[in-house]
Amino acid sequence: MYGNRAPGEPKPWLDRLAHDLRSPLTSLQTAAYLLRGDPTGANARELADIVVRQSQRMARMIEELDDWSRAEQGRLVDLGERVEIEGVLDMAIASLPGCLVDPSFAADAHGLVVQGDSTRLVQLFRTLLDQIVSRDAATARVDVAQRSGCAELVFSDRGPGVSNEGRERMLHAPQIPPPDNGLGLRLMIARAIVEGHGGTLAIDGGGVDGGLSFRCALPLAE
Repeated sequence: MYGNRAPGEPKPWLDRLAHDLRSPLTSLQTAAYLLRGDPTGANARELADIVVRQSQRMARMIEELDDWSRAEQGRLVDLGERVEIEGVLDMAIASLPGCLVDPSFAADAHGLVVQGDSTRLVQLFRTLLDQIVSRDAATARVDVAQRSGCAELVFSDRGPGVSNEGRERMLHAPQIPPPDNGLGLRLMIARAIVEGHGGTLAIDGGGVDGGLSFRCALPLAE
C-alpha cells in the first residue's frame, strides 16, 4: 500500500504503518510521563492539550485503517438507502469548518437520487471538498450535472498543477505526507466508496489554468 508501487501491485501494510503511528504515540507517552511527575505544574495544561490532540490524531489514523480494511473486504458501503445527492452534499459542506463552497447545479441536476449509503457519501464529498479547499479555497468549486444515467459531481480548483503520475498516485497510493496528519488513505477510501456505489472517480488536470478536478460519477437510482 505504501511506497512507489503501481496500481494493482502488492500493498505491504507494514512499510510505513508503524512509523506513522509511532509519532503520536511517542508524544502521548512523553506528555503522560511528564504529567505523572508533576500533575499540577506550570506546564500541566499544555501537556494535557498534547494528550488530547495526539489522541485525536491516533483516532483518525485508526479510523482510516478500519475504513480501508472494510473496503478491502467489501464491507465499506451499505446500499440500503435512497439518497438525495443535494442533501448529502449540503451536509458535507456544513461539516467542513470554514468551507464556503456554493455548489452549481445544472438545470436537470436538482433532486438527483442514488441508491447508497448516506454516511459514506457525506464522507466522500467531505474528503473531496477538503482536497480542493486546502489547495486553493478561493477557486474551489463543485459542479453537479446529470450524464448518462449518473449524477456527476466535479470538485475542482485552480491550485498548483500536478503531474499525470502524481494524479494517478493520489487515488492508488497514500498521500505522503498526509495533509491531515492521518495515514494518507482518505482519497483511496474515497475511491472505494465511489466504486462501492458502482461509480467511478477520476482526477483530471486543470488545463491551462492548472489545478485539479475530481470527477465523481454515481449511478442514479431506478
